[in-house]
Amino acid sequence: EIQGEKNNGKIPVKYLETFKNHQQECDIKLSYNAQNEVKKAEFVKIELQKAKQELGSAVKLKTIDDAIKIFDYFRIKTEKKNDGLVISKYKQPDDYNFENIEIDENKLFKYVNEIKGDADFYNSKITSLGQLQSIGGNANFSDSKITDLGQLQSIGGFAKFSDSKITDLGQLQSIGGDANFTFSIITNLGQLQSIGGDADFRLSSIEDLGQLQSIGGDVLFWRSQITNLGQLQSIAGDADFSGSKVKDLGQLQSIGRNAHFYNSQITDLGQLQSIAGDADFRDSKISIDDINKLEIGGEIKR
Repeated sequence: EIQGEKNNGKIPVKYLETFKNHQQECDIKLSYNAQNEVKKAEFVKIELQKAKQELGSAVKLKTIDDAIKIFDYFRIKTEKKNDGLVISKYKQPDDYNFENIEIDENKLFKYVNEIKGDADFYNSKITSLGQLQSIGGNANFSDSKITDLGQLQSIGGFAKFSDSKITDLGQLQSIGGDANFTFSIITNLGQLQSIGGDADFRLSSIEDLGQLQSIGGDVLFWRSQITNLGQLQSIAGDADFSGSKVKDLGQLQSIGRNAHFYNSQITDLGQLQSIAGDADFRDSKISIDDINKLEIGGEIKR
């Protein structure tokens, strides 16, 4: 059985020769899957040697042209803009990472102002996004070393912060798709004003929604630490407050689909005016008078 450094069954290239020597010395018989992993590691070793040879001194990243050469080699399109680069996407090479070919990702990334497509920082060594201002597609920060979003202001697609090292969203103002904060250590949403899709706050460290004004999809507050909705005014999808720590709806005015207040701690509906779908108030502390003031489009459970 082969587990590898990340329990993924892959043999790291740096240990390939050690593995092969140990196998021969101990006369270890390999399974079909293990033999395949050895072949894959040998292929990756060849690819690494080829990359190092073709990139040459560019891996030292002394100029912006070195960065362009590296991105081009990995089929990432580039264009110069405002003394920096706009790139088509960002991710590690498929079979190895930049570190394996002695590329310092922080040096590589310091030239990037904008990413038009997706940005996958999984297993990345980048610690700060520096002068990056926008990501047009999806952004995955899981299992990355990024602690600082720098000047990042917008993410066009979904944003995944679960299992990341980010604690503060800094200057980020908008997320166009879903926002997953589960198991994140983020405590401050910073300047974030809108989430275009679903928002999942379960098992996160966030306590206050701060300047967030709108959520375009469903939102889960169950098993979250959130007590204050801040400036939130609208939720376009379902809103689940059951079993949450939220006590006051603050400035929330509308819920676009179903609302679940079952066994919630909310006592005051605040400025809430309408719930377009069903509303479940069972075992809640909300008064009947407050419920009767609402415009509710679906079934009411009390």
